[in-house]
Amino acid sequence: MKISYSHLVQYIQENPTIQEVSDSLFQLGHEHEIIDNIFDMEFTPNRGDCLSINGLLRDLAVFYTIELNQEIYKEKLDELKIDFENLSKSICPQISFIKLEIDEVPKIYKNYLNDYFSDLSLNKNNFFSDVSNYLSYETGQPTHCYDANTINKKKLIFHEIEKNEEFETLLDKKISLRGKNAVFSLNNKVINLAGVVGGKSTSCSTNTKKVLIECAFFQPEAIIGKSVKYDIQSEASHKFERGVDRECQDIVLRRFIKVVAEHTNIIDMSI
Repeated sequence: MKISYSHLVQYIQENPTIQEVSDSLFQLGHEHEIIDNIFDMEFTPNRGDCLSINGLLRDLAVFYTIELNQEIYKEKLDELKIDFENLSKSICPQISFIKLEIDEVPKIYKNYLNDYFSDLSLNKNNFFSDVSNYLSYETGQPTHCYDANTINKKKLIFHEIEKNEEFETLLDKKISLRGKNAVFSLNNKVINLAGVVGGKSTSCSTNTKKVLIECAFFQPEAIIGKSVKYDIQSEASHKFERGVDRECQDIVLRRFIKVVAEHTNIIDMSI
């Protein structure tokens, strides 16, 4: 995983040099290389808790004074009315959703969001997916964004299936699902290979103003091997395979709201 030095050091009061941070990371057992002010990290499989800015900062707090200033939305939220059923709670014991509607899609990002893409040489996709990717990098918790207009008034189901079915991902790649797979389905059609990649039919676009955001904990055993099996490069599966914090959903979704609100006007939201 690649982590920018500047993204880390902004939260460290002592303002250590990149070499000082590097030395601290090695003392913590985190192998890495430094390439153009970027830490190219190698984490052991049991340290999935470090796959984020905040995860590394928790470890670095042994050496430094850490001051997080990541604001969240703190006001009361309306209850989201959604036709959703979880048929595989053993695989997904906790899941949350928020629905947001904005008046305009922002054309310009705040510095912290823009720097995430420029500093790590990443491509932007669309506003909601960009925020989702940034928060996965910041918090370690992947979220998935559906264009809410494609979900509206339809029954959304999470379940484990065991059948062959063709599935077109949001990466424009068609894969043939086989064997057991944890999926989200809409009207009996798979729209999301859980913890790995979403589908094209419900994906957000550059014009999406109304979004349904899913934030879940999946048992790692249900996700392990799927990205290899279907030849999909997935940052989300890399994190879900190693385990995410199942108690962070409310904070992450409220952080999502705050980031969106710093870029545009939210005209409706519920959780």
